[in-house]
Amino acid sequence: MPRASVILPVYNNAAFVLEAIHSILAQTYSDFELIVIDDGSTDGSTFLISQISDPRVIKIFHNTNRGLIASLNEGLKKANGEYIVRMDSDDISTPDRLAVQIAFTDQNPLIDVCGAAFTSSSGGSIKVNPASHDEIKTWLLFHCCICHPAIIMRNSMIRRLGIQYDSNYPHAEDYELWNRLAFQVQMANIPINVLYYRQHNGQVSNQHRAIQDATARRIRQRQFSKLGLELSDEENQIMLDILEFKINPYDYDSYTRALGFANWVLDQNSKYLVYNQELLNMAFSRCISHIPY
Repeated sequence: MPRASVILPVYNNAAFVLEAIHSILAQTYSDFELIVIDDGSTDGSTFLISQISDPRVIKIFHNTNRGLIASLNEGLKKANGEYIVRMDSDDISTPDRLAVQIAFTDQNPLIDVCGAAFTSSSGGSIKVNPASHDEIKTWLLFHCCICHPAIIMRNSMIRRLGIQYDSNYPHAEDYELWNRLAFQVQMANIPINVLYYRQHNGQVSNQHRAIQDATARRIRQRQFSKLGLELSDEENQIMLDILEFKINPYDYDSYTRALGFANWVLDQNSKYLVYNQELLNMAFSRCISHIPY
């Protein structure tokens, strides 16, 4: 049994897929299997994948496109490793990624999900996400603060909880999963860059932005329901303006609406104790003050 199973779904990414695969095969840590799932590609990706001869690579080919969520869940079922690692077919892992993340999870047995810092492949600054579980859980009410293609998870947790990605949350399946797991297991982000995240016009966040935004809203509403709140369209817009750092401190009406909304949520949280009150207050304050973490 390998220590790690790397799940790499592919759909029409011939321009980038070999670079993504080779970044895993060239890892300094070698005890892994790489599960490459070609989801009915029509652009030549299938041929490129078929030519790979490394014995650590498990190749799965779909005759038709089943969608990312189906491929991810198939990968979870096929994974034999102690750890499950995610990788996207248009990104590049740093050579020491597996060594770094496996060492961290080995040393922190209470952590079941571990994300990491990342940067853009065009040389952007390193993006460091909230580190501790309580910080992550709180910030997930605002947006996805765990980079999906930079995570490692314990396979034992996946089996114990029967975890699958939920097809009811298209194009935000990772955001849904992290919000769900935040109430079941311990999570962390390490401040070490393990991934070069490629930004291009073909990625999901660009092609399906409207669906992704609508799905994210439903996920946030599910979390607000834990606080006994059902947001109106106007309240949802205030929340969006807050989390997107769009509150204008020089616009009195906008600023007071945002503060009123934040205090309303904080009052409810003081009753239900869903989130750490200090961290929730800090998150609202930082967003309203345009101070990213």
